[in-house]
Amino acid sequence: MIAARGGRQSGAIALLLALSLMAGSGHAAPTPDTQDWPCQQRLVPTLGAGAFWPAPPLESAGDWKTEPKVAELVDRITPRRVSTDDGVAAIGAFAASLEASADKDRLLTLAFAGLLDETNRARADIISRLMELGRRQHDLADIASKESAELWALPAAGTAPEDAARRSDLEQRFAFVTQAFESTQRTMRYACEVPTTLEARLGRYARTLRDHL
Repeated sequence: MIAARGGRQSGAIALLLALSLMAGSGHAAPTPDTQDWPCQQRLVPTLGAGAFWPAPPLESAGDWKTEPKVAELVDRITPRRVSTDDGVAAIGAFAASLEASADKDRLLTLAFAGLLDETNRARADIISRLMELGRRQHDLADIASKESAELWALPAAGTAPEDAARRSDLEQRFAFVTQAFESTQRTMRYACEVPTTLEARLGRYARTLRDHL
């Protein structure tokens, strides 16, 4: 029983260490806005146009949603299921269809504005979900820590029936919490890549659009 308790205590330590790495993964000290961010990747809540599109200015181009061809392109290539290469090919075809248009540069600029808006919307959704997972991990780690402390507080041998029953209940609950924590960690390892992947795809889209200006 002592060995079993020691193994479970090691599990609790590993669990809390995982949380510590998760919570302290950022480059800066956590703030109220970032303390639940569970990813190794730096949190970038919103992508700005300047890093991708130095000119022409977006403000003077108009509203991308009022241009049917632009809106159709944006709707077609911003879903996460669309590969970057497929999106780049669609942009090339879109640009080719504008070769005879005096409005070409404005429409290409509007296409970037739409891609930026929709990419930020998709990233905001996944970031919100990751924050929820981060809060859940903190809660699970707190529960695991408390239950581990209760397990160690119980007598190691010669226990009364009620202590044995309490130990069995705590062990089962601790196992459940640990499994839930580890399952969420596996989910987050994939999900944490999504905001960065979307940012990189937007960069490819922007370069392709600029090449056709």
